[in-house]
Amino acid sequence: MFPVINVFRCDGCGVCVKRCPAQIMGLINGKAAYLQMLCEECGICAEVCPTNGIQFELPRAYGAGEVHEAYQSKR
Repeated sequence: MFPVINVFRCDGCGVCVKRCPAQIMGLINGKAAYLQMLCEECGICAEVCPTNGIQFELPRAYGAGEVHEAYQSKR
């Protein structure tokens, strides 16, 4: 799962940037951002965020919510 940053909650404090073990987070226009391709999915950023502005969600590439054609009924 990858972190999803809610820019409306992020106050730009930079705690997540300082605590990211992969050092892939930064502030862009005063809001937290990260490089998803390099993310280790450790969850530390979400744990240390004082505004609860970072949550984890499944990426859409995994097809969450999609139904494979083999499971669709043939009518």
